[in-house]
Amino acid sequence: MRWEGWSKQQFGAALNEFIRECFRLQGAERANYYTNLMEVARSYGLEKQAADIAAAICEREDEPELWELPKPFDRAVSLPKLTERCLPKRLWEYLQAAAEHVQVAPEMGVLPMLSVLAMCVQGKAVISHPKSDHTEPLSLYTMTIAAPGERKSGCFKEFIRPVNEYLIQHNEALRAAIRAYATKRAFLENQRERCMKGAKADLKKAQEYDKELADLKEVRELKLYVKDTTPEALAGELALHGGRMAVLDDEGSVFDVLAGLYSSGQVNINIFLEAYDGTPYTISRKTSGDLTLQDPHLTVGLMVQPAHYSQAMCNSQFSGRGFIHRFMFAFPETRAGHLRFASPNIPPKIKAEYDSLVSGLLALPQLEKPLTICHSREAELLFEDYHDHLQREMKKSGQFENMKEWASKQFARALRVAGIFHMVEHAADIKQAAKTPLSGENAAFATALALWEEQQAFHALSGEGAEGDTVRNAKLILEKLMKLKVNEMTKSEMLSRKITRLSARELCEPLELLADLNYIRIIEERSSPKSKPKIIIQVNPNIKLDKIDKS
Repeated sequence: MRWEGWSKQQFGAALNEFIRECFRLQGAERANYYTNLMEVARSYGLEKQAADIAAAICEREDEPELWELPKPFDRAVSLPKLTERCLPKRLWEYLQAAAEHVQVAPEMGVLPMLSVLAMCVQGKAVISHPKSDHTEPLSLYTMTIAAPGERKSGCFKEFIRPVNEYLIQHNEALRAAIRAYATKRAFLENQRERCMKGAKADLKKAQEYDKELADLKEVRELKLYVKDTTPEALAGELALHGGRMAVLDDEGSVFDVLAGLYSSGQVNINIFLEAYDGTPYTISRKTSGDLTLQDPHLTVGLMVQPAHYSQAMCNSQFSGRGFIHRFMFAFPETRAGHLRFASPNIPPKIKAEYDSLVSGLLALPQLEKPLTICHSREAELLFEDYHDHLQREMKKSGQFENMKEWASKQFARALRVAGIFHMVEHAADIKQAAKTPLSGENAAFATALALWEEQQAFHALSGEGAEGDTVRNAKLILEKLMKLKVNEMTKSEMLSRKITRLSARELCEPLELLADLNYIRIIEERSSPKSKPKIIIQVNPNIKLDKIDKS
């Protein structure tokens, strides 16, 4: 750029000549030059001076107005990188190695990995609040958002791989016992039926077979997770598997189901709301009796495309009832176009350690009552600091201003993550996990990850990642204006021609957003000082310039 290294004084002195140079250019070249010029002027605090000079030249010399290039709605943002301070060493090493192998950013894999670990330990332990009797389960809801072609499936498969291997081995070992159970059950049911029919009916014998059936311990294949499932089916799976289940999906199709794809548009997310905290849940079923879950534990780990994410964010039931605010989010940087032909394999030692960790956590017994993780003094102090940080942020008009419901659940999420890290540390011995307090080191990892997650959630719920009503309405208005091929239109005409269904008041925010992004200019004209202003919307002619190079 020709102005690099110029001081503010030098740039300001030459500003008039720079603006005149814009008028000597045409089309995309003019728009590109003026945009770069205004960005420099803005950085020096000379934006108004530059705009005034341009307006004066236009008026005096009858030149067309200068417009900057419009800015994209989905502007790229710089989110913080995940660092080794956020994870225990053995998890960090595997995450790094797996990310290198699949050729994704570590941020792509961190939440899928945490979801797998949460699935392994949920229901086996809870973590206490440092200063109260309240406890938190170790379930997590996570969502990783990335575009198609970013290797979400490959990443997901790497972290779920040892779970699938464990299931195959476990269920293979159970095969004979499952067959024996099925045979005995069929035999008892057949004998009971024979005792209830014909001349040889014997009530006492039938009741004996009934008792044997009731006492018969069911043996079934182990299932730890499902993908896309209906809420009713999920409740059934929870009931069959001790109140523990996970929804792990690298497609995000579960959102379609929850939004009513298979239930005539009826949104049903109750089981997801209740099972997050282990709240007792009853579901009424038409074909059989009511199903009650006393202490359900559910982990949800999703990898979704931006379209699925946007649909979920637009669903008022998901946001209004707090479903979305239960999630941790991640927006990994894109690697498309930067992939190597060959990628390194995961070192055998690191891979074996992760596999052993997962199988060890899965093999930990589920006690009649989950063990309670307490806190060391160092952990208490770290969580007290993090709690106070959250309260300060929620009190002031900061990043939590429009996401207070999410922020209100963040301390509990940090506790849950710390509990998972504690179980990872003591994966080989559940008794040791029970009697050892949470270390300051694991509390430090959990709070560091929580601070990283705050920025991801802000991007998801309040920042550029969140396409709220204002953004959606602005895009619709712009689309209508482009179809009409108008250069300008009054606000009254927009309302009378039904450009949008919004009221005059509701139009304000989307129009202001379009003006901020340089798609339009909003001009007020008054016939007299006391008259009501006429609002004129001028459309940026540079919108029609395709693929303008802004370098």
